[in-house]
Amino acid sequence: MGRRRELHARGGRDQGVAAAAGGDAGDARASVGGAALSTQRTTSWWRRPDGSEGAAAARRKRLFVIAARLLFLGGAFGLLGWQLAGDVSGAIRAVREIGVPAVVGSFLAAAAGLGASGLAWRSLLRGVGAPLRVQPAARIFFIGQIGKYIPGTVWAYVAQAKLGREHGVPVSRTTAASALFVVAHCATGAVVAGFVLPFTSAASFDRFGWVTLLAPLLLAALHPRLVLPVLRLMHRVLGRGTPPQRVSGSAVLSALGWLSVTWLGYGTSMLLLLAPVVREDSKALLPAFALGGFALAWTVGFLAAGFLVVTPAGLGVREFVLLALLGPVVASGGAVAAVVLLSRVVHTLSDGAWALLGTGLRVPEEAGYPSDHHPVSP
Repeated sequence: MGRRRELHARGGRDQGVAAAAGGDAGDARASVGGAALSTQRTTSWWRRPDGSEGAAAARRKRLFVIAARLLFLGGAFGLLGWQLAGDVSGAIRAVREIGVPAVVGSFLAAAAGLGASGLAWRSLLRGVGAPLRVQPAARIFFIGQIGKYIPGTVWAYVAQAKLGREHGVPVSRTTAASALFVVAHCATGAVVAGFVLPFTSAASFDRFGWVTLLAPLLLAALHPRLVLPVLRLMHRVLGRGTPPQRVSGSAVLSALGWLSVTWLGYGTSMLLLLAPVVREDSKALLPAFALGGFALAWTVGFLAAGFLVVTPAGLGVREFVLLALLGPVVASGGAVAAVVLLSRVVHTLSDGAWALLGTGLRVPEEAGYPSDHHPVSP
């Protein structure tokens, strides 16, 4: 009997412990549930069920991007306009001396040459594994190009990288294409510059002959076997993105072909300005001085802009080289100054025209980075 009472008492104690445990578990569940509800209530003030805070963040980001783009475009176009307005009266006198038809033709030729350079950049972008259709490529290249009018050497490339990302192109690919474009442009410029140096004075040859020595070095640097290690090193230094796994040789050759068209356009632009004022005994050398002279001046000016951040777009340096080269073949000092001034004006106007065209392009969403290509991380 006592044994039965003892077992009964122990069972009661066990039931009490179980009940207490159940109560504790219930309290714990209630506590957890309460905490979850409290957390939900706490966070509900900033996170709405409809996800509208995500839309607000997207709107803020979009407004920031638009503001940054307007600031960039406003600064670049402002400096471009300031450069054009620097000597309006001189430009008017130069137009009167050379003639309106020659100036208009020079502008159109310069614009055509610049357009070909955009196709060269697009070829190189395809060569590093980021093919783009013409519309988005033109928008990225030409809007970014006016960044060169902002003092410093990086703004054009930063703008192109940013615009490229908006079209799904990784920064690593845009950077690689822009680096190859610089090398190819300077290489072809050095080659074309060799056309004029044999006909220049001894002083000009001694001063600028080194430019032609760059041609074989830069052309060799465009070989895919040499390009890839350099791009890998560049991306390692920058610490972001993945370098291209291959560089298409056919794309490099295509870019060199388009840049040949570029120099033909630029040379024609200079020839149209020179023809009305060239000396009679120098007319036979006119094509060499127009094509090779401008290529030499452009290349030296571009290299100077890379080292002297206060000379945006080679301002001043290109003009100095042109004055030294063209002085002996132009009828008067005033005429050569008019040619040099108008050359800068027509090239600046063509930069602005292409950039405005790029800002006005309506690029369909499907016209960006092709869906069958999967870009690597930027």
